[in-house]
Amino acid sequence: MRKQKKEQLPRSDERKAALRGKPHRTPTVKQKEENGKLYVTVQLERSGWQRVLGADKTRERTFGLDAYGRRVYECCDGKQTVQAIINQFAKRTHVSVTEAEMAVTKFVRTLMSKGLLVIEMPDKL
Repeated sequence: MRKQKKEQLPRSDERKAALRGKPHRTPTVKQKEENGKLYVTVQLERSGWQRVLGADKTRERTFGLDAYGRRVYECCDGKQTVQAIINQFAKRTHVSVTEAEMAVTKFVRTLMSKGLLVIEMPDKL
């Protein structure tokens, strides 16, 4: 018996679609600048099992962003695409677009996993 493959976009099409996404910051509780770093505090919802054990529904987490991370984070305004942010980053830091793409996309994924960013994807792939 054969497993039926899920229909997927070719890898290059997925990448192109992801680069057209527009990241924007989630609402912050507070932001503080200290020693050249930006500290961003967000409010996150706790998982169900934590609430069952008596924890509050939400919790606050603070993340420190260095100068490069801050540049990328502040560009995530919901108006610019990931590709535009990559191009700006490459130009400002004097690295190749390929290097910038690897660094920025990894960082954006990290910020998303921490609850600091969400990405609005284009309607058409």
